[in-house]
Amino acid sequence: MTMMSGLPGAGKDTWLGAYKPNLPTVSLDAVRADLDIDAIDNQGRVIQAAREHCREHLRAKRDFAFNATNTTRLTRKRWIDLFADYGARVEIVYVEPPIELIFEQNRTRPDPVPTGVQGRADGSPLPRSASTAGSRRFARLDP
Repeated sequence: MTMMSGLPGAGKDTWLGAYKPNLPTVSLDAVRADLDIDAIDNQGRVIQAAREHCREHLRAKRDFAFNATNTTRLTRKRWIDLFADYGARVEIVYVEPPIELIFEQNRTRPDPVPTGVQGRADGSPLPRSASTAGSRRFARLDP
């Protein structure tokens, strides 16, 4: 399974579309839209629904992508633990274009993440050492 990581507007959807266009994807943005929950609202139902969507793929042993910000170690660990419980091999793809481009891309999204929420997402960057995944890939998207 492929776990996307990067700030809102970094290009995670773009990367998946370019490199894994046929891979089923569990996206927190899509779950929020399905449940009609804003990014600034309580995310408990969003997380529960996304975890269940992931479990459906994991139980079926289907390759899939999980697309969410996932920039903090604790957040990544919670998801990786779920995937590992099912024996999934996890590839983390961290997308990091220049910060100015991230903010610009976020502004032009159909549903931009509010600036305050986007700022809080930048808690701690993906560590550049081997540890919690089978493999990692760093994708630098330049303008």
